[in-house]
Amino acid sequence: MIVTREAAEVENEQPAPAAAVPVPSNAVTAVRNRTATKQRPIDIVTVDPQPVTSPDAPESAFSSATRDEHGQSMLHFAAARTHTRNALFQLLQESDISLGYRDELYRTARDVSIQANVPENTVEIDKWLLHMAARGNTEKIMELLMEGYDHILDVVDEEGLPITEVIAQRGDTNMSNLLASIPAFEESRESLHGAVRRGDLAAVQAALSGEGGRTLARCQNTFGRTALHVAVLAQHEDVVSYLAQNYPELLRIGDNLERTPLHYAMGVEKIESLSRVLIRAGAKRVLKDLKGRQPTYYFMNKSEILRLKEEEEVY
Repeated sequence: MIVTREAAEVENEQPAPAAAVPVPSNAVTAVRNRTATKQRPIDIVTVDPQPVTSPDAPESAFSSATRDEHGQSMLHFAAARTHTRNALFQLLQESDISLGYRDELYRTARDVSIQANVPENTVEIDKWLLHMAARGNTEKIMELLMEGYDHILDVVDEEGLPITEVIAQRGDTNMSNLLASIPAFEESRESLHGAVRRGDLAAVQAALSGEGGRTLARCQNTFGRTALHVAVLAQHEDVVSYLAQNYPELLRIGDNLERTPLHYAMGVEKIESLSRVLIRAGAKRVLKDLKGRQPTYYFMNKSEILRLKEEEEVY
């Protein structure tokens, strides 16, 4: 809150007499009368606080300023509770919080609504996605796809009509083409990440050499990880080097808790070689995840990264 006060309006400004010079009382009275001021009330201006985003903050499709250290947004909390009709839809409309945010258990707000057994919230979330698609907002739908959001094509309207048919009836060719491309895109993503896990550099290069390769490299899976995150956990130095040097934007993309590939590298066995490759490619050692931890934290506290490594090994 900023408080401002307008300067007092003086009818007849006169310099104040020096304190050391005695002034007759009648003269003082005359001066006071001439310099009477009109005081205006204080004007109070309310300014909504704006989150300060560091230029070194990890990149993501949506701002992470609205998430807590567990990866949960306001939408996660709202999804677990009952509301009046359309309240959740209105929250989504006003806050523009991403449906793709995943918490530390990899749950989206939609997943939380299902686990909390509040089906009306699931319906509201799907309704919001359908609303964005119906308005032709290909950018937001693409962002959700890039974040690994996995409930786009199974959305239906109030009459049970699939999202693809709803958009087709509206004649929106661009959105229809985007929706139609989702299965192939997700298959390409899984194929790329599979090649990364195997350490098959030739297959990785082939997957990224085609049209849209850079977009494919940036996309995240349902764990919030890009191909570079996966490569670091698998500790394939040649794949890490190729991705870091050719797709340096991956160095700043955080996972579900905004941990960068360098955060991961600090917790695996090949820390020296992998961190060297990442830092030479431009990775920042000062970036913090949602828990406020820089990469070096995981050098002394490896258990969390090792758990992620185990998840990848059984994937």
